Amino acid sequence: MLNFFKYFIYFLILITIVLFYFLSTPLGNSNIYHFVSQKLSQKSDLHIEVKNINISNYPQVYIVMNIEKKAKLTLWGYLDDRLVDMDYTLTSDCIAIDECKIDDNIKIMGHIKGPFTRLTITGNGTALEGNVTYHAIKYAEKVENITVKMRDINSTKLLNLLGQSALIKGKANADLVFSFMDKIHKKGHFIYDVKDKNFRGIPLNLHSKVDIENNKHTFTIDINSPYLKLNITKGNYNQKKKRAKAHYILDINDLKKLETLLGYKYQGNFYAMGEMSYDKDYRVTGLSKSFGGMTDFIFEKDGLKIKLDNILLEEMMHLFPFPPILTANATGTINYSFIKKTLLVNTKLNNAKFIHTKLVDVIRKKSKVNIMKESFDHSTLDLTYHNDTILGDLRLTNKRSHIYLTSTKIDTDKSTINAYFDFKMQRQEFSGKVFGPLDNPKVNLNMQKLIRYQMDKQVDKMIGKDGRKIMEKMPMGGVAKDMATDMGASFMKVFF
Repeated sequence: MLNFFKYFIYFLILITIVLFYFLSTPLGNSNIYHFVSQKLSQKSDLHIEVKNINISNYPQVYIVMNIEKKAKLTLWGYLDDRLVDMDYTLTSDCIAIDECKIDDNIKIMGHIKGPFTRLTITGNGTALEGNVTYHAIKYAEKVENITVKMRDINSTKLLNLLGQSALIKGKANADLVFSFMDKIHKKGHFIYDVKDKNFRGIPLNLHSKVDIENNKHTFTIDINSPYLKLNITKGNYNQKKKRAKAHYILDINDLKKLETLLGYKYQGNFYAMGEMSYDKDYRVTGLSKSFGGMTDFIFEKDGLKIKLDNILLEEMMHLFPFPPILTANATGTINYSFIKKTLLVNTKLNNAKFIHTKLVDVIRKKSKVNIMKESFDHSTLDLTYHNDTILGDLRLTNKRSHIYLTSTKIDTDKSTINAYFDFKMQRQEFSGKVFGPLDNPKVNLNMQKLIRYQMDKQVDKMIGKDGRKIMEKMPMGGVAKDMATDMGASFMKVFF
């Protein structure tokens, strides 16, 4: 019995010495801090370094630790082997994961309360240049009743923290509510609002809501501006497969207000609806009746493909800042290559008619032909657009007449045209060149063809059309007419 008490006293003395070593000496503190730091780091997957533990008034405890070498967490209050009832402050000059990534002044105060198996955590303060409030219940393997409110925060910093680039920048509000979350499962929703006063030259507001259940996300997005509305609905995103799909409606009431956004000063309005998806690359399909007929388009990584079905050419041409020269029902294709930055248009035109322009007046003055009286079916318009330059051919035909505008070059930056034309209509046949400003072009006529045509008409009156053709087939039959035509053309050029 005496030996038992002797060894028991020795054991108490040893325990006392060990506790004194760990809690009262600098070297002992260092060892126990290192041990606790390792355990906390393993539990949280964060780099945690305990700097101070004061248990002199145990169970009232004071703890100071550094998180990720940047944030400082201070806790004080009641702590024993079962319960926690402690206040805390979290301060930092940046938000760091592995290393400092986002400079930010963080100051949050909060409270932790409950048994270790069910901790209630609350907090509020400043972060991301705004105000943050949160509440959650932490169990051993999961978190429940999570509520996070962010007001007037920096949207760029928030999205950078989430590993994303902020397309729309400005002050944002965010609400995150989850009923539960663990390493595999989660259920809740996320609401995000941001106002950008200058999104590529225009004001823009974004509102989005995402419902999350494990790897499946459903979402809606509304983007509003004084000049456009974009509504995205029925959105689905598979986080594991990284695939997304949604429906959209786009309504633009004034395209020219979006010049800084689109890179070009288009005219008029535009309305479309369709589907957008993401599976390694983006794809947008849609339909529009903005130009009278049906426009079916596909937007992919390589470019934009548009199918036209009986659209009004004049309304589509009003997109561009120069006056249209004709109206028609157009069917065909438009392709734009993002790589070559080139637009290719191939269309068939029905019921094509010229619109009153200066060009119409010039042709009427010089040839006595009123081209506005003509209507052309089975016609074509083919062109390319690259570096502010349109190159193309316009071929208009009907049973009696035709007009070809070939080797056409239109400088959209300078609003000028340079083209060759050939037409036959209203008992006139001639060719020439049109050039100069689009709103006031000049016309040079090829008088030889016009005079030859007028001479043929006169000969037809005298000997008939068949007789003229027989005469032209005779040896030297066309020489006299050619000489007369050349002399007449040289003479007429003095007046044109």
